[in-house]
Amino acid sequence: MELADLPNELLQKIFTFLPVNELVSVVSLVCSAWCDVIRTFVLPKQGLLHVRPVHPVTHQLIAMETVLKEQAVKPYPWTNLKLTIPNGDLPTRPEFMRFFNQQGHTLKTLTIQCTELTVDILAAFETLYNLESLCIVSESESLYGPVPANVEMALTSLKSLTRLRLHLPSYTILRSVAFLSGARLVSLALERFEMELHHLRPLLDDHHRTLRELTVRVEEMKPLLTLLNSYPSLQLRRLNVKSAGNEDDFSDALIQLYDQQPQLRALTIGSELSLRAVDALPQKLLHLQELELIAESINNCKALSELRHLRRLTLCLYDVRAWDETVQLEGVTELSLAVTFPLISPAIFCSFPCVERLYLENVDDDTLMRDIVVVRTLMACMRQVRVLDLENFVFREREILNDGVVRFEEMERLECLKYSCRDMSDASLLTMNLPVLRELYLTHCPNVSFTGLSFLVRNCPLIERLHLESNKRGLEDEALELITRKLTHLRMLVLVNLRALTNVSLDSIVTNCFYLMELTITHCVGITLEKGAAIEKLSVVKSLKNLIYS
Repeated sequence: MELADLPNELLQKIFTFLPVNELVSVVSLVCSAWCDVIRTFVLPKQGLLHVRPVHPVTHQLIAMETVLKEQAVKPYPWTNLKLTIPNGDLPTRPEFMRFFNQQGHTLKTLTIQCTELTVDILAAFETLYNLESLCIVSESESLYGPVPANVEMALTSLKSLTRLRLHLPSYTILRSVAFLSGARLVSLALERFEMELHHLRPLLDDHHRTLRELTVRVEEMKPLLTLLNSYPSLQLRRLNVKSAGNEDDFSDALIQLYDQQPQLRALTIGSELSLRAVDALPQKLLHLQELELIAESINNCKALSELRHLRRLTLCLYDVRAWDETVQLEGVTELSLAVTFPLISPAIFCSFPCVERLYLENVDDDTLMRDIVVVRTLMACMRQVRVLDLENFVFREREILNDGVVRFEEMERLECLKYSCRDMSDASLLTMNLPVLRELYLTHCPNVSFTGLSFLVRNCPLIERLHLESNKRGLEDEALELITRKLTHLRMLVLVNLRALTNVSLDSIVTNCFYLMELTITHCVGITLEKGAAIEKLSVVKSLKNLIYS
C-alpha cells in the first residue's frame, strides 16, 4: 500500500506529528487530497489561531471585529486561540461576544493578551466550560489594578480547567480564588510578580491533591518550601521556584522537600544553593530527569553520576576548578553551563559523553577562554553534538584555528551552530563543512566577506535559518545575493547591523526567497527604503508570515 492509498484517519494521525507551519506551507501543497485532510481535520484540532491587531507582514491594522465575525461561522472551529486585545473597545463590540457564544465551547486552550482584565473580557469566560488551558498576559503597569466586579461569577464556569498560567504584573486576579474551586488544576504558573504566601496558600489548599506542576516566584524561599512541606498529599512532578535572594539558609527545608517529593522529575531552583543542598540531590531524587540550579560550586560531583535518569542539566556555578574528569553523566543529552570564575577546568567537558545540545555562557567575558587547553578539550569532547550554542561564549579566531583543536568540519552531526567570534574572518568559515547544518547564527563577525560566505553556502546547502549580525563592511549586496540564491531551503533570515547592505539586497530577497517565512532587517543603515515601500516590496514573497523591518 502506498501513502496515497491510506485512509484519511491514518493520514490525520501521521500529520499531527508535524509542526503546524510545515503543514500549512509545505505538506498541504503536495496534493488536493492532503490539503483537504489538513485543513478540514488537522488544523482545526492542532493549529493555533492568533487574532492580533497588526498584520505580521504588511504591518497594516486589521479590523479584528471582522476577523472574529468570519471565524465565528467557520464550520470547523479552532480549538487553540491566541487573542491580542489592543484596547478596551474590542470587548465591547457585539462581534467579540458573538464569537465566544458560537465558538467558545470548542476551545481547549486560550491565551489572552490585554492591557487590563475588564468586565467585558470576563463575560466571555462563561462560554469556556470546556477550556483546559488558560494563559492571561497583562501589560498593565498598575501594581494591583481595579478588580472587575464579576470576576468570581465569570470564572466559576471553568470547571474543565487543568492548566493556568498568569503572566501579570500583580496578583489582582488571585485576591479571591473561589472561582477555581470547581476545577482540578494540574499545572499552575505565576510569572512576573513575586507571590505572597497569603495569596498562594488558598490556591494550594484547594488544589494540592491534583497539582503536578508549579512555577512561582517568591520573596523568600524558606517560607514557600515550608508551606509545600505542610501538604502530605502533594505529589509534584515539576517544580520551578525562584526567589529574590538575600535570604536565610533554606537547605533544611529543601532537603525535606526532596524527601517528601521523591517522584519529582524536573526541578528548577532560582536561588543560590548551599553545598549541602546540592550534595543531597543524588541521595533523594534518584529519578530526576531535568535539573536547573544556581550554586557556588559542586564539591561532590561524583555523586551527580548517580542521577542515571538525568537528561537535561542547567548549571550556573561560580567555580568548577574542583570538577573531577572521571565523573560520567552518560544520561545527560542537553547541557547548559555558565561559570562566573575567570578560570575554568576543562575537566567538566569530559563528563558528558552523550550530550547532544550544549549551551555555554561566558559570564565573566573573555577571560574565561584564555587557556587553549580549555578550547581544545571543549571541541574534542563535543564532537558528537547536534546543537552547539557559543553565541554568548567569547572565542578568538586564533584559538579555534590552533593546531590540535577539533574544527567545526569534524562535527559531522551538527545541525545548529550559534557562534560569536570578535575577530572572525573568512578563515573561520573555512572550518564549517557541515552538510547537515540547518541553523546558523553568526554574531560579531566584522571581517567576514564574500569569499568566506561563498565557501559556507557551498558546504552547508541545507541551512534553513540564518542569522547574521554586526558586520560593518564585509557583507555587501553581492554576498546576500549569493546567500539567497544558493540556500534554496531558507525559511528564516535575520540581518542585524550589516551596514554595507543597500536596497539591492531587498531585490535579491524578493527574487530568490520563494519559501521564506520569517524575515528581520534592522539597523542596516545602508538600506534606506522607507518602511512602507519596503513592506510593499517584500509582501510579494507569498510564503512570508512574519516581517520585522526597522
